[in-house]
Amino acid sequence: MDVQGPIGSEEEIRRLVSALGDPTRRRVFFTVREADGLVGKDEVAERVGINRRLAGFHLDKLVEQGFLRAEFHRRTGRSGPGAGRPAKLYALAEAEIAVQLHERHYDLLATLLLRAMTDRTGAPADEVLDRVGFEFGRELAEREGAAGAGLGNKTITEAVTQVIRLLSRYGFAPQADAESGSITARACPFEEMAQADPDRVCALDRSIWRGVLSVVAPRATLADPTARARGDATCGARVVEAPVDPVGAT
Repeated sequence: MDVQGPIGSEEEIRRLVSALGDPTRRRVFFTVREADGLVGKDEVAERVGINRRLAGFHLDKLVEQGFLRAEFHRRTGRSGPGAGRPAKLYALAEAEIAVQLHERHYDLLATLLLRAMTDRTGAPADEVLDRVGFEFGRELAEREGAAGAGLGNKTITEAVTQVIRLLSRYGFAPQADAESGSITARACPFEEMAQADPDRVCALDRSIWRGVLSVVAPRATLADPTARARGDATCGARVVEAPVDPVGAT
């Protein structure tokens, strides 16, 4: 899906937040997606519960942002004089993308992008996204610990199990390979954005994984990350013991 270039500058992050952060616009997008074909603004307005002018505004913005495409058709089947003006109809920009996302996953992505957008450290955008994802992962794990899950100092096997349990709540559909200590995500809550900018968006969700690990197993880290959006067969990574810093070793 073309969303007008990779995530790089604050302005580009702001554009993605504009597309995903507005709840009405998200409902409009999901309404078009669920229609599984061309749909008009009147139908969208009725299903979302807004007036047709507002529906048209959000639909056209989603076209500008590359999420939808617009076509003009006469729905009466008539042509020539007296047939009336063609109606503007909308559909997904790339209908062949099989999307299994829920709206709440866009809420998560919008939240993380908003955090990155408001960063004032002056660091490069990809570093900011990495830090935002890592901190969010830590928050997830720390909330779990506060709820009595008994996190911290897990073995690699226990850490993989804990990470999978947490990631399952956010649309990753993870599974574990006990022998290799790897985690494979059978789905991605950021699938559409990952297709547009795999380097940064895939790095964002791996940073969430690392943030969780930093709480449940501080001595563990990720190795050999893979991403379908970059052409790999799977999305995943191995959980391994972090290398010991020889300078700090005793």
